[in-house]
Amino acid sequence: MPTEPMTSAAQQLLELCDRLDIKYVFSNLGSDHPAFIEAFARMHAAGGPMPRIIICPHEMTALSAAHGYAMITRQPQITLVHVDVGTQNLGGSVHNAARARVPAIILAGLSPVTDDGTRVASRNEFIHYTQDTPRQHEIVGQYMKWSYELRAAEMVDDVLLRARQIASSMPEGPVYITGAREIWEEPVAASPERSADWPRATLGGLSEAAVAELYQALCGAQRPIVVTTYLGRQPQAVARLVELSERIGIGICQVSPQYHNFPGNHPHQLTYRRNKVIDQADLILMIDVDVPWMPSKVRPAAGAQLFHIDMDPTKDRLGYWHFPAQRAYQADSLIVLEQLLAISASVAPGRDARKAWIASVSAGSHSAPAQRGDAISAEELTEAVRELVTERTIIVFEEPSSTELIPDILRLGAPGSYFSSGGAGLGWGINAAIGAKLARPQADVIALVGDGCFLFGVPSSAYWVAGTYGAPHLTIIYNNGGWHSPRLSTLWVHPDGPAERNDTYWVTAGAGARLPDIAAATGGADPFYVTRREHLNETLQRALQTVRGGRSAVVDVAISRISRQVLE
Repeated sequence: MPTEPMTSAAQQLLELCDRLDIKYVFSNLGSDHPAFIEAFARMHAAGGPMPRIIICPHEMTALSAAHGYAMITRQPQITLVHVDVGTQNLGGSVHNAARARVPAIILAGLSPVTDDGTRVASRNEFIHYTQDTPRQHEIVGQYMKWSYELRAAEMVDDVLLRARQIASSMPEGPVYITGAREIWEEPVAASPERSADWPRATLGGLSEAAVAELYQALCGAQRPIVVTTYLGRQPQAVARLVELSERIGIGICQVSPQYHNFPGNHPHQLTYRRNKVIDQADLILMIDVDVPWMPSKVRPAAGAQLFHIDMDPTKDRLGYWHFPAQRAYQADSLIVLEQLLAISASVAPGRDARKAWIASVSAGSHSAPAQRGDAISAEELTEAVRELVTERTIIVFEEPSSTELIPDILRLGAPGSYFSSGGAGLGWGINAAIGAKLARPQADVIALVGDGCFLFGVPSSAYWVAGTYGAPHLTIIYNNGGWHSPRLSTLWVHPDGPAERNDTYWVTAGAGARLPDIAAATGGADPFYVTRREHLNETLQRALQTVRGGRSAVVDVAISRISRQVLE
C-alpha cells in the first residue's frame, strides 16, 4: 500500500494558507523558525503556490501592516514572530489590533523542549534556555480572542482553521498560536480540503418587534442622530445609512472614525467632534461605537431615547465601560439598516422638520477656514492635502492631536477611503500604509501622521519594507516640534499649572531632526521639507507624483510649534 507524501507541520500550515486566501506572512525570523525557513525554500524551489513572505525588521511593522491589509480586505494574514522577545516587540500593535477588532493570526515559536539531540530541532544554542518563557502566551493574552499551543503536528490544519474562524468571527480580533521548534519540524501527511467546515460565525439582525420599535422611535423623534465609529468596516453599510438618513431625516456624527462611515460632504453629516450635538438630540442611535461622548463633558438630554446596535455592545474586553441605553443589541449593523429600510416609507412622517433641524445644526459645525499666521497651521496643511484627494485615494490617519480637525476638513466622500488604528499604540500609520498598498496596489495611499507617530513607527523598518516589497506610499508629517497629546492632557487637567505657565511640558522633539532622511536612507524614499506656505501645494503634488512613479515619499511640513522648551 503506497504511503502518503509527508511534509513538515510548518510547510503544511503554509500550504493551507494558500487555500484560505492568506496571501501574506509578515515575518521577523529567529532561531525558532528553521522549519518555516526550510518550508519557504522548498516551496519557492518547487514553484507552486505559497503566501508571499514579507520580512519586517521590526514587529511593529509586521502586525501593523497586517492590520492595514485586514481593514481593507477583512481577511486575516499571518504575522510570524520570534519566541517571547518578538512577541514583546509587537508592542502597541497588539493593542491596536484588539481595540480595532481586526482579524489577525499571530504565530510565535517556543524554545525547543528537548536538549539531548534525539529529535530534529532539539536545543543546540544557548539562547534556547534563556528564551524558554513558561507562560509566553500571557505576554499578549488579555488582547487575544484565542491563544493556543500546537502540541501535535497532525493538528496543524485544525489549529489554523480554528484560528482563522475565531479571528474572522464577529466581533473580529487577533489570535495567538505557538509551537515548540520540534513540533514545526514534525512530518505530517497531506490532508483533504476541509475549510468549508470552519465558517466564520456571523451576527444577524433584530426581531421584527425590535425593528418596528426602533423605526417608530426614529420617526417620532424631532432631533434624532446616529453616532458611529466603525460602521464603515462593511462598506455596503455606508450607502444603507445614507438612504435611511435621507428617508427619515437623521443627523450623523462620526467620532474618532476608524473607517469612512458616512459621506463627509453629505448635508446630514453633522460633526466629527465627539461632544457636539449630544445634548441637543432627543434620540441617539449608537451604531458600532466605543465612546459616543465623554460623560465628564456632556450628557444626553433628559428624556432622550437611547439605542445601541453593535457587534460588541458590552465591550467586555475593556475594564470599566458604560453608556446608557434603553435597548442594546448585539447585531450586524448592515443587516439592521436593511431591516429598517425594508419597513421604511420613502419619506417618513416629519422628515422635513427633522431635515430643517439638521441644516441648522450643520451650519455651525464645520471647522472654520484656516487663519494665516506666521507658521503653517494644521488647518492649512489639511486643506492642501484635500487638493490631493481623488477617487483612488486612501487616507491612513494617525495624528492624535487633530483627530477631529482633519476628518472635518477632508470631508471624504467614498467608502473605503479612510482608515485609522482604533487604538492608542502610536506608530501604526506608516506601517499600516504598507498593508493598505498591498491590498489596493492601484490606490494613492497617503499616511497623515504626527512627528511623534512617525518616530514611534520605527521608520527605518517601515520604509525598508515599503521599498523592498513595492508598497510605495506618501507620508505627510504634521511636524509641530513635539508630542502635542501629552501637553493637551496636562492642560485639560491643570489649565493654570506650572507646566502651562512656564511652558515646561517635556514634549518637544530634538531641534534639527530630519525625519524624512530616515526613510530615504533605509528605504530609498524621496525626502521633502516644507517650511513656507508658498511651497506647500507644489511640494505635495511633486511628492504624490513620486509615489505614482513607484517610490515612497515623505513630506515633513513644519506647522505651528507646540512649545519652545529646549530639552537638556
